[in-house]
Amino acid sequence: MKKGKWMYSMGMLVVLIASLIFGNIGASKSAEASSESVNKVVGYYTSWGAKDRDYQVEDIDGTNLTHINYAFADICWNGVHGNPSVGNPGSKTWKCQDKSIPLQSKKIPNGTVVLGDPEIDVQRAYGKKTVKDCNRAECGNFAKLADLKEKHPHIKTLIAVGGWSWSNRFSDAAADPATRKVFAESSVAFIRAYGFDGVDLDWEYPVEGGLEGNSLRPEDKENYTSLLQEIRNELDKAEKKDGKQYVLTIAAGISGSFIKNTELSKIAGIVDWINLMTYDFHGGWETTTNHNAPLYFSKNDPNNSWGLTVKESVERYKAANVPMDKVTLGLPFYGKGWTGVDGGGQNGEYQTAIPGSNGSFLPRGTWDDAASGITGIFDYGDLAANYINKKGYKRYWNDEAKVPFLYNQRTKSFISYDDRESIGHKTDFIESQDMGGAMIWDLSLDCRTSGKYTCKGDTLLQKISDDLLEGGIKGPDQGGINHVNVTYTITSKWGTGSIFNIRIKNTGTSPIEDWKVGFDYAGEIQTIWNGRIISESQHHYVIKNDQWNKKINPGETVTVGGEGRGPAPAVITNVAVNEMD
Repeated sequence: MKKGKWMYSMGMLVVLIASLIFGNIGASKSAEASSESVNKVVGYYTSWGAKDRDYQVEDIDGTNLTHINYAFADICWNGVHGNPSVGNPGSKTWKCQDKSIPLQSKKIPNGTVVLGDPEIDVQRAYGKKTVKDCNRAECGNFAKLADLKEKHPHIKTLIAVGGWSWSNRFSDAAADPATRKVFAESSVAFIRAYGFDGVDLDWEYPVEGGLEGNSLRPEDKENYTSLLQEIRNELDKAEKKDGKQYVLTIAAGISGSFIKNTELSKIAGIVDWINLMTYDFHGGWETTTNHNAPLYFSKNDPNNSWGLTVKESVERYKAANVPMDKVTLGLPFYGKGWTGVDGGGQNGEYQTAIPGSNGSFLPRGTWDDAASGITGIFDYGDLAANYINKKGYKRYWNDEAKVPFLYNQRTKSFISYDDRESIGHKTDFIESQDMGGAMIWDLSLDCRTSGKYTCKGDTLLQKISDDLLEGGIKGPDQGGINHVNVTYTITSKWGTGSIFNIRIKNTGTSPIEDWKVGFDYAGEIQTIWNGRIISESQHHYVIKNDQWNKKINPGETVTVGGEGRGPAPAVITNVAVNEMD
């Protein structure tokens, strides 16, 4: 896919702010990717990553992501949130009402979306943040995400609600029109208050499955669709009022039961896209070793009839009439292990694990301790630093499944994981299937320095970016081309319409060839002169030069004009100029 080089004016972006339909062009000096780039790279960032694993928001490599999903917010019910299930680590609940949180200072209705961890989300001080800031819930990870978006304006952030541990009240909230309304309205209030660009629902799972004790009912199938539609309706209202686009997505299971228990074709018409959780196909609940996320089936896999591969999961979504461009493929940044495994002539692959004296066949994973229990889950960064072809572990490759694995003959330990080679096969698969991009669980697990390991190799995220984003999206302070001066003016206005002009001046020493200017606008561009609209998608417009003004020599200026109409106070945002290679 051919992409252009988007140029950012940095200090040279001259802004004339107008309180009109097209006002505030400089509110977001965006590093918007080319409109020809349809791939998304969505990374989940977990609150406990900052709290327990020293992976801070400022550690995120924003050049290699398009979206960040913050995990997790929760659902308030009967004045509390959390999940007391015995299967939930900690089994904790907390009061929803909190006088130190403006959105939660009063009595909280059932179904309200609330902060998952107020201290780390909005109250923890950092940098120049004052006590007064933190008392207004303007600190913590959410404020850091806003800082990150200043540095990388192309990034959109979504609040993820629920997850494996906190899906216990989804069924209750979705069951009644009144609580669906509360959920939807509180979602909008949440993203407005905390600066998010959308909502991601991670309901694990409707109708059946999930943690013991979760609320479940047969009507979840239809109620899930109704809940999403209610949220979409409220987001649409907010878009018109706020003059910006809001995103709605879900994280979705891959099993036949999940597809049976949801109305996926209807859901696909409501949400912007679906993050497909194509991992956790196998794990410590099974006594036979297998792969966490095989791309294809392997003839030696004793569970081939189960259809637990990435390819077969995607085929199920196709059969459910879900457009592939509305699906991102989940990529795991972690591995899963077994102990007590004889080689069996296959280096531990597809072999029975024998429990040890403690009754378990799970090894101690990267972050396992007495409090969390033994999960047998390893960060990729830990594996790269301490296990791959080290300490008796040897790397093997299943060329049918297109995934690696480790086996230690001395300790009889087997670990399934993904690395840059297997990720490359999956990004090839994404493009061959015309999918919407990739989703990552989770960013903290990549090659980095942590309290448990020091990994200095190449990251999985960079591999994904190289394959899907052609190496990343450069922002205004990441060395992008910087020889353009953009001036915006309103020349006339009436009602909800206006005529505008954009002046592009080449302030560099070399010509600008075949330029384009892109921006977001919640209204409708009706007429363009001195250029033409070549792309319009989800309120993002791209205007290309005419033949006579395709070249801007050093010191020269080109003016593009047009007429737009839209709901006040619609504004232009995310403006960038592009020069095609």
